[in-house]
Amino acid sequence: MAGLPLIEICVEGVDGLLAAQKGGADRVELCAGLMEGGITPSLGTVREALRLATVPIFTIIRPRGGDFLYSTAEFTSMLDDVAALRDLGAPGVVFGCLTADGRIDETRMKALIAQIGRAH
Repeated sequence: MAGLPLIEICVEGVDGLLAAQKGGADRVELCAGLMEGGITPSLGTVREALRLATVPIFTIIRPRGGDFLYSTAEFTSMLDDVAALRDLGAPGVVFGCLTADGRIDETRMKALIAQIGRAH
């Protein structure tokens, strides 16, 4: 039916993905550590989720819980995670970066978006 909203569910791990699919989710945001607000799951978890998925999976790119103001090392790890997930064939990723004054960090957001499109 045209016009119905999509149901996207944040889940923790493969079992969460399977439950969301069974419950009618249209898309899943795959996470680890939901008690921390969601962090990047392991590559093994993502591989298995991709193998079992019947709906698109968007994996969170977040090296730790807490705020969205990342150190240089944390941001570098986010770029590496995006590249790894792109190379696995993940259909999408979810991320966010802020500046110290709480604004969207456009420079880092653009760098992450560019990493998605880089050749393998």
